[in-house]
Amino acid sequence: MNQNLINEARESAFRGLDFFVRTQSNFPGSADCGRFTNIANVKTGDPRYLTSNWLTGILASTMLDAWKMTGTEEYLKAANDAIRYIYSLQELAPWRTRTYGAIHEVTPQRDGAHPRDGLSAAIALLDHALLTGNDESMQRAVLFGEWFIKYGMEKGYPYWTIRFDDQPWEPFWHGSFHSGSAYFMARLFKTTGKAEFLTAARQILDFYNAKLMDEKGNVTVIREHDTMKSLDDRTDLPKAPIGWIMMHKYNDDFGALANMTVGKITGEEVYTQKAMLFLNRMREVQRADGGFGPDCWTDSIPNAAGMILIELMSAKTLGLLDDSYNDMAERSVKYLMNCQVPEDNEFFKGAFNGMTDKYLVDKDYCNARAGAYAVMAMLRFAGEKVTTFTPEI
Repeated sequence: MNQNLINEARESAFRGLDFFVRTQSNFPGSADCGRFTNIANVKTGDPRYLTSNWLTGILASTMLDAWKMTGTEEYLKAANDAIRYIYSLQELAPWRTRTYGAIHEVTPQRDGAHPRDGLSAAIALLDHALLTGNDESMQRAVLFGEWFIKYGMEKGYPYWTIRFDDQPWEPFWHGSFHSGSAYFMARLFKTTGKAEFLTAARQILDFYNAKLMDEKGNVTVIREHDTMKSLDDRTDLPKAPIGWIMMHKYNDDFGALANMTVGKITGEEVYTQKAMLFLNRMREVQRADGGFGPDCWTDSIPNAAGMILIELMSAKTLGLLDDSYNDMAERSVKYLMNCQVPEDNEFFKGAFNGMTDKYLVDKDYCNARAGAYAVMAMLRFAGEKVTTFTPEI
């Protein structure tokens, strides 16, 4: 690997971390305390959306990694504030039997939530418990996992959306993004020793690998429950904009990481092979700028490159890659660094360009999904020792 690029990636990652710390909501009298800047126009500052449950969780895990690497207390404080926000979202009303332990999306007042989003928040709870010794975070993480298996997976493959009122749990679609849910289940198995978590991980991946990934490694993002028909070419789905669908054809939401992790735990090659099938497909379709996206789009998808690089570096830690993959990794890093907001933007410096709230690629916008994954990816590329989102559990 290019040592100068490694150094530049490390510096870029820490600029990204510092942006998130600097702009985190930290007024303790606000219910938003702990949330991070999500999407904003970096030229005007408006609108400035804050992170919901899942991205707050992803960034909490990333802050915990930064704290363990550096010992810098501001990273730990940022993580603790984020975890307290997640605490406030977990449903603990015992009379709400079907949702007891689930995690609300943005506020406890919201009627619906996505189990996959809550799961990312629950991963942060688990990371917080393991890295700080916080017992409450451990109990909450396990509670969510138990709820996820009993109710979130009561029909087999996990629900797309759940409700906290009396409305149906719909849409009736299978989403590829749940492949990453298996990663949390695998980690709960390793932490608790309870076999039901590994069973759930395998159940999710067996469906995903058979029904939502083809023999070339291409991902089908949405299939209808009853017909198993793909909806990926639909442009009229209000709950799944076409830009969001296209993003998830490249950003697999930790599906490859889940496959690697379950393969490592079970020793079954089929899971590792599926992870490499996806990564090799991404290698084939990597664009000239180092990013990823459909040929029909002018721009690569900023929200995808970081995820792919995280998983590529995870495969490297397991000895699954030879040096021929270095070029793919280095090109991805260069692409990500070109997406970073420059230092002359006083407020947004260190942020990363990404998609708008309408899932359009716009270089005037920063995006926390793109930024969080870019930071995570470049820390791994730089050789920093990470303890979150790794197959080495």
